[in-house]
Amino acid sequence: MKIEDYIEQRGKTTAGKKSVLFFSLFVITNRIETIYNAGMEDLTLKQLMLLILVSISEGKTFTSYGKIMGSSRQNIKALAKALEKKSYVSIRQSENDRRACGIFLTAKTAKHFQDMDTYYAKQIFYLFSEFTTKEIDLMFTIFPKFLAGIQRMEKDDEEA
Repeated sequence: MKIEDYIEQRGKTTAGKKSVLFFSLFVITNRIETIYNAGMEDLTLKQLMLLILVSISEGKTFTSYGKIMGSSRQNIKALAKALEKKSYVSIRQSENDRRACGIFLTAKTAKHFQDMDTYYAKQIFYLFSEFTTKEIDLMFTIFPKFLAGIQRMEKDDEEA
């Protein structure tokens, strides 16, 4: 079965379209991750996403980053440890709470972002090259609704 057949078969009703969109989100994220992982020698896409997040709010805890990325504290810790081993971050114990650790960028990360900026910009350009500015603006308003739906899914799972 080709993906086009699935879309045609399921895309006749609103419920079917939702199913196709859900499936498509999974496929899209999986394919983007595969492409990025193949194009980067030293980092995985998940490691890169953590580096970007740390660059926005350096020094937060594993738990804080996990909540934003939708990962467990343990997964963030594993990503951070791998990044620390590669000298992209340093993990330091919090001065206020001995049980908490913060993640901090190193000079190697700044160099990586500088060296890879063209590659990342090109990939983002390709990903969105089929969209008009109006469609990108529309997606920009739609994606927060996805996040709200995900939060409802998480809340429902916690209550179950």
